[in-house]
Amino acid sequence: MVSLRSISSLAIIKYGIARDELPLDLIEELRIMEGLIKSDLTLTGEFFPVNFVWDNGEWRFSIPNQQPVTIRAGGRNFLGLAGGKLFLFDNRKISIDDFKIDLKERRITFYGMCSSVKNSDGRVFKSTISFPKFHDIDAMKMSSEVVGDHGKSKVRERIFSTANSEMCFSLGLDCESHSE
Repeated sequence: MVSLRSISSLAIIKYGIARDELPLDLIEELRIMEGLIKSDLTLTGEFFPVNFVWDNGEWRFSIPNQQPVTIRAGGRNFLGLAGGKLFLFDNRKISIDDFKIDLKERRITFYGMCSSVKNSDGRVFKSTISFPKFHDIDAMKMSSEVVGDHGKSKVRERIFSTANSEMCFSLGLDCESHSE
């Protein structure tokens, strides 16, 4: 069970709430927790086509030859086509409304909407980025899902590792169709 203090601390970090009125021991605890986010939930390096970094209350994604994509808590983040490319749904526009940080499981889950030709409001979108370790190899796994009609989902996954390799695969029916 997660303590109220842990939940509150994550909320302060996630929403970038000012810390100047907080007790000193809580400020130190927040500094440690933010350090864990930066060390355990961040991945950069020469072998990664995506740099993924937490800094000052926002997630920043850098992809070569593209503008960086940033996501902040507390409002809708319109990422456009760059978000579609980032979250493995090329030629789709993505917006992110919220995210959840899970330090114990070493993952971040983003929630939002994905553009759709068939639905002008878009489709429900979720992407989970986790940071598994395979022996001594750091990795980042991205699993993105768009929920369509009648609960059908399109899932795309990609794993990046420090071993200079990339594994890509898609799951679900008609997963390469861009018609929804």
